[in-house]
Amino acid sequence: MKKTLLDTLKQTTKRQRILAGTGLALVLLTGGFFLAQPSTKTASVSKMTQTTSSSSVDKEATLMEKAEKAVKLLEDNQVKENVSTAETAVKALKDGDTKDKLTKRVETVKTALAKKETEARLAKEAEEAVSALEKDQVNEKVTLAQTAVDKVTAKDQKDKLQHRLNLVKSAMDTRAQQAAQAQAEEAARAAQAAAEAQQAAAQAQVPQPAYEAPAQTGGEVAAPAQDYTPPAPVVPQAPQQSLTQEQIQQQADEAEQRASDPNRVWDYQ
Repeated sequence: MKKTLLDTLKQTTKRQRILAGTGLALVLLTGGFFLAQPSTKTASVSKMTQTTSSSSVDKEATLMEKAEKAVKLLEDNQVKENVSTAETAVKALKDGDTKDKLTKRVETVKTALAKKETEARLAKEAEEAVSALEKDQVNEKVTLAQTAVDKVTAKDQKDKLQHRLNLVKSAMDTRAQQAAQAQAEEAARAAQAAAEAQQAAAQAQVPQPAYEAPAQTGGEVAAPAQDYTPPAPVVPQAPQQSLTQEQIQQQADEAEQRASDPNRVWDYQ
């Protein structure tokens, strides 16, 4: 005849029953612990995942905020140092729409900076070219300066440089006109001097008749032949009449005086 569990329990002592009950309780508690442990572990993992995800989101938000501030600073103060800072902050972001927009804003500023640098370089080159022309005003440097000024894009700066260039060109034109006028006057004087010299040479080559004093009466010596001088005027003759000895002597004296001074203009009565 089979014994039931109840019969078995009745045959055991009280001590044995207490020990068996305690063992059974321990078994049940241990089994319950292990059955409950996977659920606890799963909850812990889930909590850790949520914490990590939240931390990642917070970190990305912080990076976006930092990148936005760096780009804004660059836009307000467009210098190379700020470009480097903004690019570094934007590169730290994850790929996405926000990163693309910030990158475009940085590139826009970089393009504007490159344009400003080019304008500054061209303005400096034009300034140097105009200064060189002002110190050495020659046509070759006028061409170089004008080419450099034409490349300047800032209107105010370009107008000032062009004004300085025009002043130099005007001064050069004035000096050129004065030099041409002086050269023309010198050529005219030289031509006149040459013509006068040629005329004098031609006159020197024309033979001049030798001057002969009129024959004298009363045994007077005739004046020697002279180089060409204007002929002496003929003494008007009085009507046919006999001359006194005194008149003849007077005429002889006058003839002698004329012979001694042939260049004198005589007044005959």
